[in-house]
Amino acid sequence: MDEEPAAEIETARTALADARLLLDHGGSTEGVVNRLYYACFHAARAALYSRGEQPRSHGGVRTQFGQVVVLAGDAPREHGKLLRDLSDYRSVAEYASRTPAVDTRPLLADAEQFVDHAVSLVE
Repeated sequence: MDEEPAAEIETARTALADARLLLDHGGSTEGVVNRLYYACFHAARAALYSRGEQPRSHGGVRTQFGQVVVLAGDAPREHGKLLRDLSDYRSVAEYASRTPAVDTRPLLADAEQFVDHAVSLVE
């Protein structure tokens, strides 16, 4: 695995571990959503970097992941949707001053699958 994608995967795994800790120890929904989003965000960046893409923003990662990875058939559409949904939940949590109405436990399982799949794409 190249250095840049490997660093992104390591960051994604750390964010997943943080999300698990928050869930297991009564952390806030906002905190869990933040860590899940960043786990998927960094995993998506790893997949993009491994394909020679250089996304420059959060929106760029979401768009390019859909166009370059999902539409190419290298990741399921559900992964593109998860990345968008987590981005929306994070925005609500951080900028709308309210808790997103979402059950984070199933999102953790989905994010784990997302990261695992990204690892398989960059190895």
